[in-house]
Amino acid sequence: PRACTGLKFRDRLPPLCTRMPPKVRRWVVRAAASVSTPSPGTVCAATCEAEGEFCPGRAQVTVAKCGSDATICPDLAEDLLSQSLTACQGIELLPGFVHYPQLLTPATQQRLLDTAVEVTLSAPGTSRGWYRWGEKSGRMELNDGTKARFWDKADVFPRDFSVLGHALARRLGQDFAGLAEPAATFRPAVGCLNFYTHRGRMGWHFDDDNFAKRDRPIIMACLGDAADFGYKARSSDPDQSVRLESGDVIAFGGQARYLVHALLRVHPRTCPRDLRFPVVPGPGRVSVTWRDVGAEDGLTSNSDERLGLVQTVNTLPRYRQK
Repeated sequence: PRACTGLKFRDRLPPLCTRMPPKVRRWVVRAAASVSTPSPGTVCAATCEAEGEFCPGRAQVTVAKCGSDATICPDLAEDLLSQSLTACQGIELLPGFVHYPQLLTPATQQRLLDTAVEVTLSAPGTSRGWYRWGEKSGRMELNDGTKARFWDKADVFPRDFSVLGHALARRLGQDFAGLAEPAATFRPAVGCLNFYTHRGRMGWHFDDDNFAKRDRPIIMACLGDAADFGYKARSSDPDQSVRLESGDVIAFGGQARYLVHALLRVHPRTCPRDLRFPVVPGPGRVSVTWRDVGAEDGLTSNSDERLGLVQTVNTLPRYRQK
């Protein structure tokens, strides 16, 4: 079955390939072949157990078993703080809203991009990822027009994804006293991956309690093309914006937990030359967001259901089949 994709993509994908419609299967094969594969010989501590995952640019780390799958090893988070993050200084743009320019190292940016593409392409059978089949066009399309959205529980991601989110929260709490308490209790329970073409936008909004706990920060990493991120404390305030480059990280919590924000513009052809986007989805901007939220807060569906890739009672009205 591994011949279906031509590489060890994720263990669950190849057996599903034979059950996909032929057109979808051919598209997945082409897309999978374009994803960069990890470099052998380097190990990152990607689990709280004795195993690691192969990732580019990481040194081997010894990790003690620390109990349940939900537990994040403090030593592992500290290791990611030193190996994956730079020493850049964060800037508090508003009380509780922090911008870290170039916080992620180039190797961490590439690994995170590879993870985002892998997760959103390895989805057929369990999730549809960033794509839907266009009945009119007869081809795979982004699931939300000029952009694509994906979110699901953190356990569908490689373990080091959650560990990096936890490390970023620790850095935030160490650097900003006003966010120390929210960051200390942060657990990256849900991962969100948005892809934007150069025409992609996201309108003004704030994140309600059913998409992030009210007393926990929201943490976002930026990859690929630069973008103008709009923000304001209240809807009635004047619009402000900050340009976010690949490798930047922003976080909002505390007084800024209900920050009103938008993705105003993507600047094409501004991606770092060394950051390799695969053929699918091609160049663009990716935002990676870690959220502490769960069913107890009202988040009872993933992006498949909300965007109508799987029709349920949770599907948004505009995506419901007529």
